Parts: sequence; C-alpha cells; structure tokens
Amino acid sequence: GRVQSRENITVSSDIRINNYQVDPTNMRVRKQVAFVAQDDSLQTTATPREAIKFSAKMRLPSITTDDQIEILTDKMLEELGLQHCADTIIGGQLIKGISGGERKRTSVGVELVVKPALVFLDEPTSGLDSFSAVQLVQVLKKVSGAGSSVLFTIHQPSSEVFNSFDHLILLNKGRVMYQGAVAGVPQYFSDQGHPVPPNYNPADWIMAVAQSTPEHELDEAGFFPSDVREEEKGLDPSDDNEGYLFGSTGRNSFLIRNPGKKFNDKQHISSATEVKLLFARELQNVQRNKKATAARFIFTTFLSLLVGVIFLGVGGKDPSDPVNFNGQFGSLLIILMMSMFGTAMPSLLAFPEERPVFIREYSTNHYSVSTYFISRLCIEAIITAMQIMIGILISYHLVDLQMNFFLFFSIMYTLAMTSTALAVLLGCAVEDPKMATEFLPLLFVPQMLFAGFFIATHIIPGWLRWAQYLCSLTFAVRLSILAEFSNCADETPLPGVENLCKRALMSNQANKDDVWWYWLVLCALFIVFRLSALFLLKKKASKFF
Repeated sequence: GRVQSRENITVSSDIRINNYQVDPTNMRVRKQVAFVAQDDSLQTTATPREAIKFSAKMRLPSITTDDQIEILTDKMLEELGLQHCADTIIGGQLIKGISGGERKRTSVGVELVVKPALVFLDEPTSGLDSFSAVQLVQVLKKVSGAGSSVLFTIHQPSSEVFNSFDHLILLNKGRVMYQGAVAGVPQYFSDQGHPVPPNYNPADWIMAVAQSTPEHELDEAGFFPSDVREEEKGLDPSDDNEGYLFGSTGRNSFLIRNPGKKFNDKQHISSATEVKLLFARELQNVQRNKKATAARFIFTTFLSLLVGVIFLGVGGKDPSDPVNFNGQFGSLLIILMMSMFGTAMPSLLAFPEERPVFIREYSTNHYSVSTYFISRLCIEAIITAMQIMIGILISYHLVDLQMNFFLFFSIMYTLAMTSTALAVLLGCAVEDPKMATEFLPLLFVPQMLFAGFFIATHIIPGWLRWAQYLCSLTFAVRLSILAEFSNCADETPLPGVENLCKRALMSNQANKDDVWWYWLVLCALFIVFRLSALFLLKKKASKFF
C-alpha cells in the first residue's frame, strides 16, 4: 500500500479501532477497511458486473469458487440497483457509458466485495443530481445496516439525505463544531443563539452559520466545546483473542471471525492467476477501445504505404550510384525511426492515463506491481509485434530491401520493444498524461543524435560519447546496415569509384564481428529500462501526496 511520503517528511499517527492501536498498512487491517475516493477510478471499458467480479476474484481468498463469486456479484448488483446497467460499459471522458450515480455505486460495490468492517467515502455525492445522491445514500444505509460502519464527508446535502444520517460531525477549520445525532442539531444551534429558521434545511443553515459567522464569535457562543475525554492507553492488537478489534457490531455482522490470527498470505490468489486475470482485462480493454486500437494500426499502415511509395523499389537498385545509395540508406533509417516512434508514443501515455486505477487497485491489494507489469508487458509485446509485422510487410516489399525478411523483423521488433521500455520508464516518472507529452523530445531527439547518421559517434566529445550506449536506435542502425549492405561492402569497386556501402559501415562503426554485441546491448537496454520502470512505479505507488 501507499505508506511512504516524499522527500524527508515523516508521517506519524495513532490510529485505533475499538481502542486497539493498529497499523493501517497491516494486511489484516487493510482487508477490513474500504475507501472510495471522490474521483471514480474504474476501468472505462469494463462493465459494472465485470468490475465487481474482477475485484472479487482478485481480493477474495483463493478457495472462493467461481459460482460463489457469481452469486456475490449478482447480489451486489441487486443491492446497488445496477441490474439494468450491469452489462453496460462504465465509460469515461472519451467513452460513453453509465451515468455518474451508477458509476459511483459501482465504485462502492468494487470495495464492498471483501465485506469490510469500515467504509470510508470522500464526498460520494459530488457531481450527482439530487435523486442520484439519495439513491447512493440509501445504498450506504443498507451497507450500514448489514454490519459495516460507514463514514463519509459531504457538502450541503439535501434535507432527505441529511435526515438519513445516524451521526453527524460538523467540522469548521479543523475543529469540531457539533457532534451527535442529526435530530439534536436544531436544539443545539438554538441553544447557541442560532436557531434554524422554519421550513429551512438544517444542513443549509449550519453551513451558512459556519461560513458567515467569524470563528471567534462561534467560539464565544460555545460552538467548539472542549474535548474532556480522557485518552486511554492503546491496547496491543496481538492481545485481542476475543475478537474485539473487528468484533460484531450487534447487527448482522459479516466481520472477521478470528481476528487474533494473522492474515495468511496463502489465502490470496497466486501470482500466475493475477497475471492471467490482468492479461484478460488488458486484452478486453484493447478489443473494446476500438477507436484507439484501430487508429494505431491505420496510422502504421498509412505511413508504411507512404514510405513504400516514396522509396518504391530503391532497395533493388545499384548501390554504387550515390543517388541510389542515399535512397536505400534513407529508406532504412525512416523505417527504423517510424517503428520506434509508432510503438513508443502509446506506451509513454498509457501509464499516466491508467495511474488512478493502478494506485487504487494496488493500494487495496488487488495485485502486486510485478504482476501488473508482466501483464502490461505481454499485451505490449503482442500489439507491438502485430504493428511491426503490418508495417514491414508493406514497406519491406515496396522498398525492395535485400536483407532477410525475418532478420529485419527481428531488428525492428527488438528496437520497438526497447524503445517502448524507455517510454514506459518515462511514463512511470510522471503522473499527468499532459506532462508525459512534454517528454517526447527527450525520448526521440537523443536517439537520432547518437544514431551515427547525422554525425559519426567518434566525433562526438568523449565526455558525452557514452550516451550512445543508452540509445537503442544506434545499435539497430548498425545491425540493419550490416544486414543490408554487407554484401556490397565486400565487392571490389571499379577504379576511381568509392565503395559507398563500405563507407557507410565505417562511418557508423558497424563491424561484422560485433553483431553479437549489438544484439546484447539492445536486450540489456530492454531489461534495464523495464526493471527501472518497475522500481520507479513501485516507489511512486507508495507515495500518498
């Protein structure tokens, strides 16, 4: 979970449940506490049924059968009033889906599958119309009646919503202005000299009083009573053998039976199952987000056709002619850069866009960072392979390149995966998708500068030359020109005619004996960038502000 803060700030706290001091990062405690954020963070291409079922499969013990999860999901949809939209896509800003109230109830349902003892919600009615707000509060009332303690912040509730509260805490600048039953609000405010006017919503009145009356006047009127409670010594949860930490509330409790026992990690599903479920969801997301997926392949097809038509048949012409050779070398570079740019850009934006969903699910123990990373890698590997295959099927044959087709695919695919790994690393470093776009020059410009075709790498100042080993395009260019121009480089040119193929190999420092080294560097860059991104994502996920 998110337990660390940034820089050198240390956060300390004394959190108690039934006077037992608890660590909120402890799995046993976290399983009993649910939190629903103000902004819904749900998979936009999933349905309410799929979202609730996914949460249940990820968080319930591994011994829970599929039939039990189906029954739980159907029951949850019924209680939340989501049967009519259970199989409608949730949607988001760019994808049409269910309404705001239905989305909020889905967010509640996702957290309720583990039957928590405490449910916290941050302004759950924000952005909802009055009817949807009442519906949501009625759902929360059912949750409370089932045995959970429900606590949430709210601003200016309607009279119907206000009167449904069991207990009210009114805060003003961090101080408790009133705490008690809702029915006692009119009398309390009347005693302090601010009676609620007739036919007036008490919630509106207390907000008006709190905001329009200076704090010192409220203090003088007695609105901020001193806390005269004596703080008892916190109890040690390890001594809780009778179940008082998360014991029954006296109602139809579904809380944990033997809280004295430690949470058994073996109850959680295996890492392989996590990867399987995450991969299935990612694949479904790709299939349903048809516009984004189609646009990716359409652009690849169009650009490949454009390059192929412009450089039509140039690869089969005599490379001893400088004009022909420039066309061959240029087409090769353009195809390599096109594969790098086309695959890296979507990956750069993917992690910042999905960060809210990942943070919520990771902090609630849906899965680990590593399993999330592996599932994303599998999807990226498949999509990238398809994109590269479509691109070179068109450009390779139109340009009439001379190297082996499968060798060219291997070079292109390795370059694309390495560039994608770097894009993922940069994407994990930022939180805002808009900020991620600012990193595009950092991703692409150094690659072209150190690739060797604008300036020979041995001319670059020595103190900066090391950066070439971080640029995958450099080694992909060397592998490509070796594969394409090695044969003509070995040919003896006519007297007075320079061997352009040999010059290209020398100027780019491409050596046949170092082919294994170029492949090794590309693979090493892929591994280093991926592991660095994994470390960075885990570190980012542990920060809560």
